[in-house]
Amino acid sequence: MNNLKHHQQEYLPISVNITGKKILVVGGGNAALSKVKSLRRFNVSITVVGIKIDPAFLEIDNIHIIHKSYDPSDLDGFFMVYACTDNRHTNEIIREHCHARNILVNLADNPRLSDFVSPAIYREEDVTVAVGSNGKNVKQSIMIRDNIKKNSGSGLAGLPEPEKPGINGQPKPTENVKTTTYPKVVLAGFGPGDPELITLKTHNYLLEADIIFHDALLDAQFLENYPARKVAVGKRCGRHHIDQEEINQLLVAAAWNGKKVVRLKGGDPLIFGRAGEEIQFLNSHNIDVEIVPGITSAFAAAAQFQIPLTHREIGSSVAFCVGHNLAERELPQASTLVFYMGARQQCEISKILIKKGWNKNTPVALISNVSNPQSKVVISQLDQLCQHPLLQETPLLIIVGQVVKKMPEFEESNPPKEKKRA
Repeated sequence: MNNLKHHQQEYLPISVNITGKKILVVGGGNAALSKVKSLRRFNVSITVVGIKIDPAFLEIDNIHIIHKSYDPSDLDGFFMVYACTDNRHTNEIIREHCHARNILVNLADNPRLSDFVSPAIYREEDVTVAVGSNGKNVKQSIMIRDNIKKNSGSGLAGLPEPEKPGINGQPKPTENVKTTTYPKVVLAGFGPGDPELITLKTHNYLLEADIIFHDALLDAQFLENYPARKVAVGKRCGRHHIDQEEINQLLVAAAWNGKKVVRLKGGDPLIFGRAGEEIQFLNSHNIDVEIVPGITSAFAAAAQFQIPLTHREIGSSVAFCVGHNLAERELPQASTLVFYMGARQQCEISKILIKKGWNKNTPVALISNVSNPQSKVVISQLDQLCQHPLLQETPLLIIVGQVVKKMPEFEESNPPKEKKRA
C-alpha cells in the first residue's frame, strides 16, 4: 500500500468472462447509473442497492433494485462490486469488506484504490475495443472511443443513444409505448392481507404489469406469482423505505418510459392510502390514472369476526378515522367509529371520546393483522383502553360502538378477552 505513493497505478487490459456472474452496484446516483448502463450489454445479473435510487434505473430491464442502506452481508455471493455511493468513506469501507471476501471492487470516486477500472468500450459483433487511461482521464478515453466508432463506419449497436426530453421535461416514452396519448398508472388495492381477497381486476393488471410499486404490508411471497419487477416503496410504523415525493417521481419516470405501471396499496387505495396525492401528482405530469378498489381493513375485520358495522336497532352510521393526532382533528358524528393506525394511541382515543360524551362502557373491539392467520381480537370497553395494554400488535384496527355487542362471542358480563379466528 505504501508503494502507491511512489509508483504510477497501472491496469492490465484483459477480457474477463462475466457471463452469468452476479455484480453488485452500491449507490443509486449518476455514477451507479453509468456503471449499470455499461454492464447491461452483457449477460450478467445486476443488483443495485441504495437508499435513494434515480428514477432512470427503472428504464433498464433485467436489474434487481433494493431500497436499503448498505450492509456487509449485501456482498455475499457477488463476483465483483462497484462502490458508487456519494460518500467516499463509505466507498472505502465497502472496499475493505470486499477485500476481506476476496471480491474485486471498483471505487467510482477513487480509481487509485480500485482493483479494476471500467474502460470506454466500443463493440461491434465479436470485436470489442476498450480505451482506458489508468483511471486518470475518463473524458479523454470516451473521446477516443467515440472517434474510433465514428471512423469505423458502422457504429456500435449496443451503445446507448443520448436521451431526449419528452413532454414537460419528462423522459421520452420508448417506442413500445402502447398508449395513444398519455401513459397510465393503475392504483390498485391489494386488500387487507389475505391474497384470496384480491379483486379479479387487480389480479389481471398485476399479470400485465411491467413494474409493481408495492406497500410494505403486502404478501411479498404471493407477489412472486407475477412476472413484473417489484419495487418495495412502503412504510410501516414510521419506518420509511422511500418518501412520498420519491415514490411520485418513480411512478412518473416508469410511466413515461412506456412501462405498464401498477401502484399496489394495502386495503383500498382511497382509504388512508395517500392515493389523492399520487393522483394529483400523476395528473399534473400528463399521466392518466385508473383506480381499482380493494377491500379495506374495516370491512375485512367486520366480516372475519362477524361485527356488523351498522345495525337497524343500534347503529345507523359508521365513520372511518385516523387514530393519531386526534387533538388536531374533528371526530365525525356516527354510531360506529373505526380507527386505523391507532395502536399507540388507544388511551388518547379513549380520553377524547369520553370527553366528547361517549359512554365509558361503550364496547370496543381491537383487531390485529386483519384477515391473516395471526389475526387476534380483544373485546373490551372504552374506559379500559387506558388501564393496561390490551393488544399492541400492529397493524391494529379499533372498532368503537354498540354494534360490537352483536359479535357472536361478545359477553357483556365478562372482562376483556382475546379471541383468534383464522
